[in-house]
This record gives sequence, structure tokens and C-alpha cells, in this order.
Amino acid sequence: MSLAKKMISAILAAGMSILPVVSITASAVADVNNTYVYDNTISEKSKDLAFEENTPFNVFDIYDAYYEIKSQVTKPATTVTTTVTKKTTTTTTTTSAPKTTSKKTTSKTVPKTTSKKTTTTTAVSKTTTKDITTTTKKSASTTSVDATNAVTTVSTMLTTAATTSVTTQVGQFSEGRYINGIDVSQWQYKIDWKAVKDSGQVDFAIIKAGWGKEYDQVDPFFHDNMQQAQAVGMDVGVYWFSYAMSVEEAKQEALVCMETIKDYSFNYPVYFDFEYQRALTTLSYATLSEMIEAFCTTLEENGYKTGVYGSGSDFEYRIYRHVLEKRPVWVAEYDTPTVSWYTGTHGIWQYSPRGRIDGIATDVDLNYCYVDYPSVVGVNPVNGVIPPATIPVTTTTDPAVTTTTTNNWSCKIFDLSTMSVDNWNDFNKEENDFAMIMADSDKLESIGENIDKAHSLGIECGVIYDCNVVTVEKIKEDIAVLDAQLSGRTLEYPLYFNIDEKNAEFGICGFEKNNAAYIATEFCSYFENKKYYVGIRAEDKALGYRFNRDLLSRYDVWQVKYNNDPNLFTGYCGIKSRYNAENGGFDIICVTDYPEIIKRIGLNGYTPQEQNLTENTENTATQEQE
Repeated sequence: MSLAKKMISAILAAGMSILPVVSITASAVADVNNTYVYDNTISEKSKDLAFEENTPFNVFDIYDAYYEIKSQVTKPATTVTTTVTKKTTTTTTTTSAPKTTSKKTTSKTVPKTTSKKTTTTTAVSKTTTKDITTTTKKSASTTSVDATNAVTTVSTMLTTAATTSVTTQVGQFSEGRYINGIDVSQWQYKIDWKAVKDSGQVDFAIIKAGWGKEYDQVDPFFHDNMQQAQAVGMDVGVYWFSYAMSVEEAKQEALVCMETIKDYSFNYPVYFDFEYQRALTTLSYATLSEMIEAFCTTLEENGYKTGVYGSGSDFEYRIYRHVLEKRPVWVAEYDTPTVSWYTGTHGIWQYSPRGRIDGIATDVDLNYCYVDYPSVVGVNPVNGVIPPATIPVTTTTDPAVTTTTTNNWSCKIFDLSTMSVDNWNDFNKEENDFAMIMADSDKLESIGENIDKAHSLGIECGVIYDCNVVTVEKIKEDIAVLDAQLSGRTLEYPLYFNIDEKNAEFGICGFEKNNAAYIATEFCSYFENKKYYVGIRAEDKALGYRFNRDLLSRYDVWQVKYNNDPNLFTGYCGIKSRYNAENGGFDIICVTDYPEIIKRIGLNGYTPQEQNLTENTENTATQEQE
């Protein structure tokens, strides 16, 4: 070696030794527009948050490259022989597949006219075509191509083969055919499963049940997803995301998983989602393989059919092949025309994390399935009964023109932080149908006089409690003050718990991730027991990230949107606020006749409506005469 090369080598080695380690934190998805490849849900109970997955900069790769030393480890060949079947034409090639773009056709309803209060909307069924292309990264791969949403309308028919080679296995479709599927979790939020089924784009779904080893670590949308997907006749399976760091923890996760899914029967396997990088990069291959065996056999001993999910490179280089060959494999590899990293048998290939499917507002993982699992699995567990579909699926084309009539009411928010009783004379009854009185902790004692003033002017109203406290003790203090202000008074519109979100975090009042839902439950349950019509008002992102499914399905929802992005919360909203950039304010539309409901049932200080009381009085008088 020349002196010059020796000096350069020494400088290079010294420089590399002080380079900072690249830290990659496997965090939960922070924004719907930045959905990562894997669903790494952070859990305080199942994951050591102090640990960060570190990928060191490899000095030896640079050193070897400089001296042209060839590595002894070779990557699986990217040149493969593939067969693409399209109609009656068969093409054989020995090069990487060219970039392709597939299109899907969707029907959209376009509103034509809108008027205040009673609105007649004429909707015209319109067929549009859009290109679905995505770009993602595959671990340890230097190839970058556009992944294509290759989902086509399949209904109950099989689709011709994807460009991958699958070793013949029990239940495999003939002639290399496959069906299309998705996998979903809390990051897809509220899913319209009827729309998913009606689209003809999805034949099966694998649904996340939960994660970790604690019994309360259930995916907040699991029960809703299972019930609604099966109600439309969708074939489903489930998966459990592992944070196990030992064989014993893997067994415990299996027990928690069984407890979570015990009330359901389905016809796809229970998949062990094995991708926790801390475990994969620190434990021995023998331990990792034993953990998979422990989780799966625990469920299998209780009558469940199981499978394993993970990346192709992890399966190829970190897990014993004989463990994987015992059960169905679901492999994830992106941006490639074929499964190339994992050379074993696989039944499902997750080929893209960027699919767009009717009925789902976010990106969703797309999968090819090569095995008829319903016929192989039968019923999972063995003694279960799969519920019949109860929601009919649309099989005919909607009429070209449909006409519907809806009632809308407009609202003005009377914010006590900037307004007083003197401002009620400015309320314009021609522009607004009702008012909502908003107050935070400092203004709660002014609510009563403002309700009285609104009613004296013939204005119907409701109340918004603008929460800016973070402890149960303080929320109870505010509840007591508000309760005293409402006592002896009536409201024609709901009592809302309101919380603002700034920059995707509750920074203005220090809320942790789950604290908002906890405080909201304390408030709403109290006034629900006091016979108030209760609701939750929040920005769309807060509804999607901060409140669980059960809470939002129990109480009324008022959704606030600052932009035109797809809705994170897709459930029913009685009131919606939309930011209007032209006037710098919000357009508030109410679609629910709250006064009729509240007065008829007898809520918010009202007794049941007078018609019922009159009928009861007349019946009593008749009985006395008899």
C-alpha cells in the first residue's frame, strides 16, 4: 500500500469514528399525509421508549469500496424471469418490470345547488378516472420506482397473476391467479365498509386487533372494523403487532390477543406482526424464531390458525426457515415487480402502503393473496361461527340523477371572551337560526345571564364549554360552576365539550395524547346523567387522533375543518364548521333538528313535549269519569 493511500485510510477511519449515529425513531404515524411503511404504534407499557433504533454508519463499506474489495454478502438478484398475463397475451422478460400505471374508475356525487335551511340537492352520478401511483422505500434496497395501485374491479372473480413466483402450496389458486386485499388499523380511522365492498376493489381485509402484552392495548377501531366488515360480507383475518423482547412476552401477547378476539370468528389466519426493530436487531436468530413459535403455538393450542407477517429481508436473514414453513407467511416488500428478498413460500404479498380505496379517507396497505384461505382455514377458531352479512351490497349502477331534500340551519357563536349581554341586540335572525354561547373557565359564571338574554329576544341557543384545563380536579370544579349556571334554565341545542388543537398538539393547555379523551369523558358523562344532550366539538385532526371510537359514537360530534384535506373523522356530525378563506371566518352548518329532539324527549331542562303531556292528562280524566 502506498504512503498516500495509508494516510488517506487513516484520515478516513478517524473521520468515520466520530460521525454521529443515525437515529431512527419508530414512532406512530403523526399525520395522515405521512403514513410510514410500518404501523409502529408507540406504547408506554409494551415498549421501552428510552430505546432508539440505531443504524451505525458502516465504515467498512466505504473502506472496501475505496480499495475495491468485494463484499462476501450478495443481494438477491434483481433480474428475474416473470410472466405477465393480460387477456390472451403472454410476455416473458428477463429484465426488471417497467414502470406501470393502473387506473380505477369511481363514481362521485356532485352537489349542484345549495340554499339556506331547506335545501334541494340534485346529484349527478359522474364517472371519473384517476391515476394512482406511489413511491415508497424498501428496506436495504437501492431501487426506486413508482409502486402502482394495481387493484382492479374484481368482485368475486380472481385476477390474473401478479409478477411474482409462488411455490405451490395447499389452497393456492390455479395458474398463478390472485385476489386483492387490504390491511387496516386505527390509522385508517372510521371506514365505510359498505363503500369498500361496493367498490369491487377489495376481496379480503386483515384487521389490526391490538399490540403489546397489556389487556387494554386494543386498537380503538378493531371492534367497529370487524363488525362492519363482516356485516357487508367481507372475508377477514386479524393481526397483532408485537413488542415482545422475550419468549415469555411473546406468550403473554398471544394470551392478550386471544382475549381481544374471543368474540369473533373469521376465515383468514391470526397473523403475528413481527417487525419490532429493537427485537430484530438485538436478539439472536434462535430467540426470534422461538418467539414466533411461542406466540403461534399458544393460539394454535386454543383452536386458532395462525400466520406470520414481516419484511422479506427479516424473514430471509433473521428467522429460521423451518419455523416459517409451518404456517402461512405474509411478506412485505415494496417498489419491486416481485418478492425478491424472501425466497421461501408466501401466501400474501403486501406490495404497497399507498393504496387509495373507496370508503377509506387515508392511504391503505395493498396486498395480493395467492391462497384460498377461506377454504384452507375454514372457520377461525375451529369451533367458531362466521356471522352472515347483514348489510346489502350495491350490485347495480346508481341512477344517473337523484334528488334529495335536506334541512340546514345556520349558527352564530357568541364567545363570552369577547362579547357580553350588550351584544345580543346585534344578532341577525335573518342570517342565523340559533346561537351557541361559548365560555371557558374564566367566563362560566356569565353563561346564565346570556342564556336569559338570548331567550328574551326569541333566540334559541346551546352552550359550548371551551376546555382549557388538564386535570380531573379542575374539570370537576368547572362542571360544578356550569351546572349551577344551567340549573333552572333550558337549552334548545346541545351542550358541547370543546377542545382546540394547535399544530397537531394540545400545546395551549398541555394535553397528553390520551388526556383529552379522559377529560372529555368526565365532562360528558356527568351532564349525560343530568339529562343533557351532550356533544364533543373539536378540530378534525383532534377527532381522528385524540378520541376513541366508543366516545365519539356515544355523543354528538361537531367537526371543525381548517382545510380541504380528506376527513380523518368520517363518522356522523350533527354540526360542521368549515373555514372560509374568502371572508376569514367559518361557515357553520347544522343538519340536525336538535330542538325537536330535545323537546320531544325531554332534555336540557325541558319536560317531555306538551303533546304527550296533553294526551296523558286526557286519558287520566277519562279514566276518572269512568
